[in-house]
Amino acid sequence: MAAVAAVSLSVVTPTAASAGAYGCSGKLVGSWKVPMKDLLNGGTYYRSDVKLYYNASTGWNCAALVKRPGKPRYGEKTPMFLEIFNSRWAEDNWKNNHDKDSGRFKYQAGPVKVYGKNQCLSIYARHADHTGTGTSDYNGRLDLGRVACR
Repeated sequence: MAAVAAVSLSVVTPTAASAGAYGCSGKLVGSWKVPMKDLLNGGTYYRSDVKLYYNASTGWNCAALVKRPGKPRYGEKTPMFLEIFNSRWAEDNWKNNHDKDSGRFKYQAGPVKVYGKNQCLSIYARHADHTGTGTSDYNGRLDLGRVACR
């Protein structure tokens, strides 16, 4: 019975090394901590990371905002937001140039995917440290411009 529970758990909680577990394919090209501000003492702490993958055979980038196992709120629905753009988005706002995912998630936001060959990316991630329904009071923010240029 314990073996069955362990197998079930591994399917639900993806490992950090597995792109497929996040709904992505390709090679990990970047991982960034999302800093969260403690609203009482102003300190910084981390509960999630943005994982970015690139598939050289297709030219597509894929990202997920992933909660850290073992940290508070892991497995609880919290507000999360992830958005990526490639450098062509401003001139050509099509689905393959921009993608986002937002809502209340237990483990991750995403995957989000944009075409990336001969492009740079911008990534915006937001993560709230509460289980309420409000999604405008994110205390975790990460804004990256011109990353993963290929």
